[in-house]
Amino acid sequence: MVLYRQNLTASMAGPKRLKVRVTLLGFILASLAIAIVIITSRPPLSADVDHHRQLSLRSMITRLKDPKSVAEKDPHFWKYAYIIVNYHKSGHALSDVLVKHINSNLNQFGRPLKRMKVQPRGHFNSQTKCSEMSFAPGTITVIGGPELHCSTEQLRDILLSHPDPKRPKWGVKIIHLVRNPFTMSVSNYNYHRQDPTPEPFVHWKNPCDAGEVGSNKDTLKDLAAPLLSQPKVKIRVRGQLPLVQPIMKREDFKNIEDDCSSLYQTKSGMENATFYEHLRTLDPTEGLRMATADKLNNIVLMAVDLIKFKRVRELVKASNPNHINGDMEVKTISMDDFIHQPGRSMYQVYDFVFNDLLSEETKMTRSKTYEQSYLQQRESHHEMNNHITYGKFGDTAALIEYLRGEPVFGPPLTKIEALLDEILYEESVGMERMIAHAFSHGH
Repeated sequence: MVLYRQNLTASMAGPKRLKVRVTLLGFILASLAIAIVIITSRPPLSADVDHHRQLSLRSMITRLKDPKSVAEKDPHFWKYAYIIVNYHKSGHALSDVLVKHINSNLNQFGRPLKRMKVQPRGHFNSQTKCSEMSFAPGTITVIGGPELHCSTEQLRDILLSHPDPKRPKWGVKIIHLVRNPFTMSVSNYNYHRQDPTPEPFVHWKNPCDAGEVGSNKDTLKDLAAPLLSQPKVKIRVRGQLPLVQPIMKREDFKNIEDDCSSLYQTKSGMENATFYEHLRTLDPTEGLRMATADKLNNIVLMAVDLIKFKRVRELVKASNPNHINGDMEVKTISMDDFIHQPGRSMYQVYDFVFNDLLSEETKMTRSKTYEQSYLQQRESHHEMNNHITYGKFGDTAALIEYLRGEPVFGPPLTKIEALLDEILYEESVGMERMIAHAFSHGH
C-alpha cells in the first residue's frame, strides 16, 4: 500500500509541476498586459517619462523572449561587433564622442571595445562593389560614408562573417547617424564658406568632379543609380499619397553635374577662382547648389545605406524568426534630433548599445549629463568652434526652403528625405511590433 502511494505521488508530480509552470507563465504575461494597459491608458507625466517606461518594458519582453539575453552570467556585450556609420555633416565628429561614451561605461565591466578603422574608398572591392571590411566581436568601428553597392547577401556576409571562428560572435549592432538632406546640404554650405574655412580641399578641388572609386574607376552615378532608380521603393512625399517611384535616376545625377558646371569658373572675373572663392563670392543660392553638388556623394550614400541596411536586416530576421533582435540590429538616429534633443538622442544610443547591461536610472542620468555638457559647450564655444554652424547664419531657413523648390536639387532630395522619414517611422513603431510579437508567440 505504501509503495502504491509513493508511485501515485510520483506519477502526479509531473502534472503538478507543469501546472505550476503554466500558472507562473500566465501570471507573467498577465502582469505584462496590465503594464501595457497602464502605460497606454494613464495620462503621461511627460514625453520622456513615457519613453523611458516603454523602453523598460521592452527590456522585460526581451529577457522573456530572447535566450541570448540570459544565456550566460557574464555580460554578452563583447560577443557583438559594433559599427557607427556617419557622413560629412552627419555625425562625423559625434562618432568619436559616442565611442568615448560607450567605452567609458564599460570600465566597470573590465575592458573597453577595441577601436577599428576602415577606409571605405581605399578598401573598395571593384568586383563586389562594396568596401572590404571585417568586424570581429568586441570591436567598435567608425565608418564614414561606406560604399555598400554589393548584393544583399554579400553585404550580410560582410557584416556577420567572423575572422576568428574560435571566438563567439552573436551578431552586429549598427548605429546609423543620418540627417535630413536639406539641413545636411545647408550645413555643409555654411561650414565651408566660413572664414577661415575649416577644410583646405576647397582651395584646390573642382566641386563638379564626382570622382571615381576602385580599379574600374566607377563613378557615384554608376554605383548608386541601379539601386536608387529601381521603381520598387515606396516613398511618402509630404502632402501626397505613398507612391512606388525611383529616388534618383541617372539623369538626376547628370542634371546636378551640369548645374554645377554652369556655375563653376563661368562668371566674369572668376575664370580662375577657387571653389572657396566661389563659396564666398556667389549669391548664397548659387553657392549652396555648388556646395551640394560637391558633397552629393554623402547624401546619395546615405540613401543607399538606408535601403541596404533595411534589406539585410529583413534577410537576417527571416533566418532568425524566434529572436526579437536577431543577429543584426540597426539604430537609425537623426542628427537633427541630436542637435535639438541631445539628451534624448544619447539615451537612445545608451539603450540600443547596452540594453539592460546598464540600469534605466544610469542611462537617464548619464544622458542628461551629456545634454548639459553639450549645451554648455555649444553656447560657450559657439563662435570659436568652426565645426558648429548651428545658429551662426541667419539665412539657413530661407536656404532650406529655396533648395526644396529648386528644380534640379529639390525633387531627388525630397525623395531621399521621404525615404529617411519612412525608415525613422518604421523604427519608431518597433516597440509596438515587438510587444505584439512577444504575446503572439508566447510560451
